[in-house]
Amino acid sequence: MTHYYCSTFSKGYAYRGLLLYNSLLRWDKDFHFFMVCLNDEVKKLFEQMNLKNATIISMSAVESEDPQLPAVKEMRNEQEYAWTSKASVMLHILSNFEHIDHIVWLDGDTLFFSDPEPIFEEWGQHSIMLNKGRWNKAEQRNIERYGRYNTGLMGFRRDKQALGCLNWFRDRLIEWCYAREEKKLWSDQVYVNDWPERFSSVTVVKNIGINVTPPVIVDNKVTGDGKYIYINGKRLVFFHYSQFTYYDGNEFELCRFVQYLSDDVLKMIYLPYIKACNEIMEQIRKVDRDFYLTARPKEKYIRNYFNLATNENAKKMLNFCTVLSKDYLIQCLALYNSLKKHTKQFHLWILCVNDTTYSLLEKLNLDGVTLVSLKIIRDKKLAKIEKERQLNEFCWTLKASFIYYLLKNNYNLDSILYLDADLYFFKDARDIYNEWGEHSVFLTRLWQSKKWEQRLGRYSAGLVGFKRDRNGLRCLKYWRKQCLNWCYKRFQKGLWGDQKYLNEWPQKFSKVKISKNKGVNAGSWNIRIGIRVKKENDVLYFNDTKLVCFHYSGFQIIKENKFELCRWNKRAARADNIYSVYVKEIRQIIAQVKSVDSNFISSLERKHRL
Repeated sequence: MTHYYCSTFSKGYAYRGLLLYNSLLRWDKDFHFFMVCLNDEVKKLFEQMNLKNATIISMSAVESEDPQLPAVKEMRNEQEYAWTSKASVMLHILSNFEHIDHIVWLDGDTLFFSDPEPIFEEWGQHSIMLNKGRWNKAEQRNIERYGRYNTGLMGFRRDKQALGCLNWFRDRLIEWCYAREEKKLWSDQVYVNDWPERFSSVTVVKNIGINVTPPVIVDNKVTGDGKYIYINGKRLVFFHYSQFTYYDGNEFELCRFVQYLSDDVLKMIYLPYIKACNEIMEQIRKVDRDFYLTARPKEKYIRNYFNLATNENAKKMLNFCTVLSKDYLIQCLALYNSLKKHTKQFHLWILCVNDTTYSLLEKLNLDGVTLVSLKIIRDKKLAKIEKERQLNEFCWTLKASFIYYLLKNNYNLDSILYLDADLYFFKDARDIYNEWGEHSVFLTRLWQSKKWEQRLGRYSAGLVGFKRDRNGLRCLKYWRKQCLNWCYKRFQKGLWGDQKYLNEWPQKFSKVKISKNKGVNAGSWNIRIGIRVKKENDVLYFNDTKLVCFHYSGFQIIKENKFELCRWNKRAARADNIYSVYVKEIRQIIAQVKSVDSNFISSLERKHRL
């Protein structure tokens, strides 16, 4: 028996429609897909793709038979209009294709993973088929807000009961259908709540593997055997990639409303979809090179961010990250250059807290760097904190949130080392990783006087590492929670900034490595307590320890050729071997930046004068 499906497609959903069609082609032995196009551009693309098991229909054909539909078009956005037209589309198909005895609605962002036959077995001889909306335990309240049934899957037979239901549904959708909560309604879904009582011959499919949504995945076990995927042991029939967003083929938003997707879900469900997206985009470009214009994400919050290149190459790389404001951009470029000089196969993630920083670095097109806009990680809580704290306090607050964001969303990013932007490497950063070993967390001592240790803490938050394991993530989440609660540039209740929280980690968490190497994350504070700096055979030493990286805390650009080496330690000038290298690097970077943006350096000078 032929299975008849239908859906509507905007330009943004066109590639998903082709993926859905291909998945039906793979798994359904006998099907036909009615693909309704919201605009002519999509219709032309589909017709050029030579889809042998599809009928391509323009929305204008549906509108010509239902004049009330286009009458409400201007009052609704594209998504709302697609929902509004749902019943009208199915009535149009049943009216114009008399040979079909049923129609199944599929949302355009679904994909089949196995034979659809279980859907039809559960439907049986009933007139109407519904699919229960499933939410994870934490989101059960959404049942009443967003509806008891997920209308991404609906089935109607060509009989009196189903046609009566469709006409009733069509009238309601014309009256009201919006992407907001109003009058206890939301989109098209709440209308369906009472159908089992309102209409006869209605069945609800119970198979958990049918129309699986991201919230369902969170609370259930996902496994695979190489051919099929299983949800709690039940074969996955099709998955609903709700709120998935394609950006540039490397970066994606997986879902906006689910807090956490497990590694198994990422690998077995999302990664195949991502790769299929890239393949279908290549096919689309062969037909119409300019159909999609891709761009990196930077303008909105992305809850579940995924970076394809990172997850394919992360195990080959040393991964670093930093948080960067405009004032430290020159120093950050010096950090990058030092890594590039001494460390092979590394990747640096830079969180840009303002647009100027992002735009300038984007122009430089640095190899091995991923820029992340603050807007991508800034949820409601961070947005509130940003207004309450000074810039440097906010940057400290962001550290743990940024590190957690990267580790949570990229399953192959098994470790990351946070570096303050004013660090500079004199040796291979692998020395740090070699010392870190199998430990979950990496800390460096400040090596300063007892007085300053009591004020600022034992350990430096300017260089800290986390593994993507249970201990590492527990520690990181704890730090994030503390920094969100309090992180200020003042001494209060035994705290200072984000740093004194680190004091308790070795006792509170297991597998914490405290570096014994005084040449790692050394700083002006070490010079202050009398550590000697010497140079032998072009190698710098702190006492008798080779210098791996130095923290140029307090370094400031006053003018293009005038610098303050350390604004709170006048003894820094004694370490000329260390500072002369850095000043030379900074001067070269200033010239590089001026070639890209002639006004940037002068803006730093004006800020310093103020």
